[in-house]
Amino acid sequence: MVKTFRPDILVEADGEIIQVEIQAQQDKNLPKRMFRYYYAIVEKYKREPTQIVLFVGKGKPPPSEFKTPKLTLKYKVLDMKKIDPDVFIKSKKPAEVILGILAGKFKDKPQIIRKVKKRIVEIVKDEKEIAKYIDSISFLAGLFDVKIEVKPMPIEVDIRKTFLYKWGKEEGLKEGEQRGVVKGLKQGLKQAILRIVQVKFSSSKAKQFRKFLEKIDDIKYLKKIETEAIKAKTWEDFVRSIKNSKSKNKI
Repeated sequence: MVKTFRPDILVEADGEIIQVEIQAQQDKNLPKRMFRYYYAIVEKYKREPTQIVLFVGKGKPPPSEFKTPKLTLKYKVLDMKKIDPDVFIKSKKPAEVILGILAGKFKDKPQIIRKVKKRIVEIVKDEKEIAKYIDSISFLAGLFDVKIEVKPMPIEVDIRKTFLYKWGKEEGLKEGEQRGVVKGLKQGLKQAILRIVQVKFSSSKAKQFRKFLEKIDDIKYLKKIETEAIKAKTWEDFVRSIKNSKSKNKI
């Protein structure tokens, strides 16, 4: 089986291809992986990329080159712990504000994330847009095992269009590929439901609900739960709808 891989971020800016990897822990295979990314990007786009590693974990950052007896590939490594988060948080551009989560010391992450959330609400006025950015904040917070409480989203926001929902469903389906289409679909649905719960209610609620989902093997019931999660305005409404629909399990 051919193993597929893809970089965390790949963008084109000012005519230049930029590849960014977010590294949350030490990984001795990172240099080789950066070389594979470099080769794949050159093969596809016929241009050399600028490669950047954002190290957000504890300890020393990874090496900034891949080296063999006949080849050396260099890329930039930024130790985000040494960068002041306010450099990003003070920006008027939401995408730059969110990058503040990756900066600063590990022990300060909860405080940094609170500042980022507050700043996003200050500069973004559209509720749907706020929902999308909160979605990204939740994802990045997860890199540091930081649980954040998120106010319930307005019912007008289609949670299915957010990054965490799409990412969760896609990852679940990939995970299930080895087990067959049906099992893959079940896993994808479960991951999507957990992302909805995380974004709409909280990370702690998602963790609590995971145990409940593990017991369910009925695709129709999983789709029903997904629908109810999207519709629910509060956690209590969601739990009530699930209990009333089919399950006799306790959440």
